[in-house]
Amino acid sequence: MSADSNAPQSDRPFTRADFGRGAPRILNKGRWANATVFVHEHAGLQWVVKDFRACPLPYRETFGKFMVSREISALETLRGLASVPSGAFRVDAYALAYRFVPGIEMADAGPDRATPEFFRALEAAVIAMHGRNIAHLDLRYGGNILVSETNEPLLLDFQSHIKLGGFPDFLKKVLKKADLAGVYKHWSHRHPDSLGAERLAFLGRANRWRRFWVLKGYFGYKPQHPKNRPPGDA
Repeated sequence: MSADSNAPQSDRPFTRADFGRGAPRILNKGRWANATVFVHEHAGLQWVVKDFRACPLPYRETFGKFMVSREISALETLRGLASVPSGAFRVDAYALAYRFVPGIEMADAGPDRATPEFFRALEAAVIAMHGRNIAHLDLRYGGNILVSETNEPLLLDFQSHIKLGGFPDFLKKVLKKADLAGVYKHWSHRHPDSLGAERLAFLGRANRWRRFWVLKGYFGYKPQHPKNRPPGDA
């Protein structure tokens, strides 16, 4: 299905008009500069919707629209990877949607859920994402990684991503290492004995150069992540 905002409405599973026909479950009530995130059920399927429509008009018409286009672009590039939300499409200029996956944010998952096997799968998922020339750049925040009900990783929130295609090789390596350092940070907190000497040395080097890192969040601005967000934003 197309992510193009000009795609015929019949090509989309639902439209904004359908939102009023159910009782959406709010996952995150957006503030002035954040989307409202909720679960919408349509035709027996559950979808996560990220909607900037309620933001103040100047933000909604500029950065809000831009963020919808930006995240849809990343999800389209990564379409087909098991570790990325599926079925993504643009609802309209202010909102996007993708299939809901039950689970819990890694930030809230105990070591029995975020197991060494989970982290090995997460590492492989990040490498596969890099294979599509996408760097996430916000994986140090555990809320951007979901642990599914089958303990599989799902990568969330691509608003901070960078497409690597036009970058020189040395910078591509730096950006990819930033993502992997985020994975190893979480891994070292939960199961340090399974991290291995090579990954541990990688993390040590990354932590030494991290103080020089200038890319924080969206284009250098690090917004406050919502806390105590209900699980299941996938």
